[in-house]
Amino acid sequence: MARLAGKVAIVTGAGGGIGGAISRQFAAEGAAVVCLDINGDTVKETTEAIKSSGGKAVALVADVALEATAVDAVSLAQKEFGRLDVLVSNAVYDLPLAPLTEISHSDWRRTMEVNLDSAFLLSKHSIPAMEAVGGGSIVLVASQLGRVGRNGRPWYCAAKGALINLAKAMALDHGAQKIRVNSLSPGPVETGRYLKNFPDLQSARDSHHSLLGRLGQPDEIAAGAVFLASDEASFTTGSDLLIDGGYTAV
Repeated sequence: MARLAGKVAIVTGAGGGIGGAISRQFAAEGAAVVCLDINGDTVKETTEAIKSSGGKAVALVADVALEATAVDAVSLAQKEFGRLDVLVSNAVYDLPLAPLTEISHSDWRRTMEVNLDSAFLLSKHSIPAMEAVGGGSIVLVASQLGRVGRNGRPWYCAAKGALINLAKAMALDHGAQKIRVNSLSPGPVETGRYLKNFPDLQSARDSHHSLLGRLGQPDEIAAGAVFLASDEASFTTGSDLLIDGGYTAV
């Protein structure tokens, strides 16, 4: 299949479990991908995996909290692949589980800079490039915790809830430019970032809180991103695609 043939995408957090899966599936569907992450080792693994499978990808090692990174990412997409059609804002910065009374102001600000502000910065600089080629798709990766709360995660719930509503507001502003904006909300997914919150793999898997009795897999989330980026979602904007195994159904 080649549902993204001819498209060029930027994926942030591309060195992580979900971001890496999105990048690889995008490439498998025909897209050229700018893989952006602050971790040089993991993002290079993603790009090398794509290239070894015959796909097109380039790595950008940078901090998404900086506006210069957004400018560089868009410029790299245009320089290497000639255009920009898709943005997936997926980067995340974690804190240990704690109530807000135990979070420093500097830690709070860092989480918002990476988890929320980067979506603003990447979108701001991607939209003109997308408009220049007749439109595009922006996917803001939120979370089921953007809809419901969880103890010890106030910073995460705040940022992810904001992304869901930011996507709706952006969809209103940029629909006339043929730019679709949606959020994608994964539930608990078996990634290294999720697993590190638990003493062992089994206890992590037992924490799923899903109706399907298991954690999600990165490729299951990536499939949703492919849909939102593709022309199959041509009438989908201002929506939140929830892939959470039923976490929020009860």
